Amino acid sequence: MQCSMQAAPAARGWNVSARALGALTLWFGLMRFWPFEVEALAKALSAAGAPAWAECAVWLSPALGALETAIGASLLLAPAGAWRKGAALAAMLFWGAGLLWLLTPAAWIHSPPYGGFPVIGSGQTVLKHLGIAGLALGVFAQQRGCGDGLRRGLYAMWAGQLLVLVWIGLMKFTAVEAEGVAGLMRPSPLFNWLYAVFDEQGASNFIGVVELILAGAIALWPWRPRIARWGLWGAVATYVLTNTFLFTTPGWQPGYGFPFVGGTGQFLLKDLLLLVGAVLLLRSAPPAATRA
Repeated sequence: MQCSMQAAPAARGWNVSARALGALTLWFGLMRFWPFEVEALAKALSAAGAPAWAECAVWLSPALGALETAIGASLLLAPAGAWRKGAALAAMLFWGAGLLWLLTPAAWIHSPPYGGFPVIGSGQTVLKHLGIAGLALGVFAQQRGCGDGLRRGLYAMWAGQLLVLVWIGLMKFTAVEAEGVAGLMRPSPLFNWLYAVFDEQGASNFIGVVELILAGAIALWPWRPRIARWGLWGAVATYVLTNTFLFTTPGWQPGYGFPFVGGTGQFLLKDLLLLVGAVLLLRSAPPAATRA
């Protein structure tokens, strides 16, 4: 395979990305050793139609935590070279495997008036795994010095941005999502003003329109990167703002507090890795634009 490093962010940017990916992976891995994550895994496996595996959560959660912690620690602490390259490949496989959750009924909402796909429930957090796996692929390819792999990683990150913004943006127009997002936005001084202007559904619709506009601009990244930059900067701002919900909801595990994060906190923190991906896309020249 011919490898070149054209049209890619500098090595420093990928080094920071590897550290960020490692820190979040390590953090989430450590959480799996605590009872609240064991219980959450058991409930998730039962909802997915695997009650036999749910009974194994008491050892399965720590086992996954050990793997995730090892991957995260390697990315966070290992210098550039073989260790980081191997850890990045493992991270790509680990985060990418999470997308398989979308094949289970637990990922979708089934209560009336909704009936499964495409009305997504707990699977919203899994949608973010495509962009995160793309980030890991980019780190792996950068360590190999392979431009072809880097481009694949960048395109995976681009697709990951669109998947999250389009799908979750469209979900904002449903009553179930409007109710769910209100629980995050009403306590926030940055967002609660929306409910003085709109009703609950109207506030959710407004956020959905913004997310779809950003997605429309980002969709042009391979061909019109100057236009896409506006969408990517908007996405960066969105991910920063959503992480403020950690402090206003709060996003820490009830009864534990900081630094313990469960489902809601991890859902929000994954946006930090999408933010890293958006910044890398801002610093990259797409192949289509380069040829033009």
